Amino acid sequence: MNIDVRVTGKTKLLGLIGDPVEHSISPELHNSLSSLLGLDLIYIPLKVEKQNLDVVVKALKSLDFVGFNVTIPYKRDIMKFIDDNTIEAILMGAVNTVKKIDGRLYGYNTDAEGFLRSFKEETQTGFKGKKVVLIGAGGVARSMAVKIASEGVDQINLVNRTKEKSIELAEVVNENIKEVVQVYSFEDKTFKMAFDESDIIINTTSVGMAPDIKQTPIKASFFNKNHIVYDVVYNPTETKFLSDAKKKGCKTINGMGMLFYQGINAYEIWTGVKFSENDIKEIYNSFKQILNDK
Repeated sequence: MNIDVRVTGKTKLLGLIGDPVEHSISPELHNSLSSLLGLDLIYIPLKVEKQNLDVVVKALKSLDFVGFNVTIPYKRDIMKFIDDNTIEAILMGAVNTVKKIDGRLYGYNTDAEGFLRSFKEETQTGFKGKKVVLIGAGGVARSMAVKIASEGVDQINLVNRTKEKSIELAEVVNENIKEVVQVYSFEDKTFKMAFDESDIIINTTSVGMAPDIKQTPIKASFFNKNHIVYDVVYNPTETKFLSDAKKKGCKTINGMGMLFYQGINAYEIWTGVKFSENDIKEIYNSFKQILNDK
C-alpha cells in the first residue's frame, strides 16, 4: 500500500466553525491553496453547537491552529471570545476570519473585502461618487455598507422588510464613517425614485437562493439598463433577481467572486502569502468548477 503522508506531526491546522458546515466549499478551496503553495497546512470543517462555542474557541486557541473561519450563525457571537477585533470588523459587527498571533486571537472581516475585489474586477469600476441601493439589513448588508461608505459612495439607499434593523445599520454608518445612508421600506413612494436614480443595485439577502429559485426581493419593473446589479447569492449562478435585471439590459454579477475572494483574503491573512494575478485566475477557474460540480 502507499503511505499517506499528507498529515504528519509537523502539519499546521486551519479550520471552519459554524452550524451547518456540510455545505461549505472552504475546505476544497483552502486545501487546494496549500497544495499549490506546498505548505504543510490542513483545513478542516468543525460543526459547533451554540452552547459549545466558547469551549471550542478556547480549544482552538490552545491547539496548534494557525487560524480559522467563522460562518453562520456565529459571525457576531464569536467577537466576544476574540482578544482583538479590527476596527472595521467592530463597525461591521461580524468576524469571519480569526488568526492566532503569539497566543492571542485576532478577528477580521474578509467578506466585504471579497465583495469589493470581486465587484471592481468584474465591473472595472468602484463606488466613489456612486448611488447605491442596498437590499437587506442583516450582517452582510452591514459589512457592505461600512465598506462602500469607506470607499466614498455618494448615497446608500437602504431598503428592508423591517425598518428598525435598517435604522440601526444606518446609524452605524452615518455616525462612524460618513452620512450617506437613507432608509426606505418597500412601500415608500419615494423608494422607486431613489431606485431609478441609483447606479448600483445590491441584493444582500438570501432571497432566490436554491431551492427557492423563483423568489426575488424586488419587482422586475424597477430595473433599467443603466444599473449594475449584484447578488450575493451564487447558487443558482443566475437568480431570478439577476435574470430580471439582465432582461432589462443591466450588467449583472453573482456572489461567486465574493465567496472566492473572501477566502483568498483570509488565506493571505493567515499565511502572509500574496498570490500573483496568474495564480488567482487559475485558482478561480478551478474554484468555479468545484461550485458547478456541487
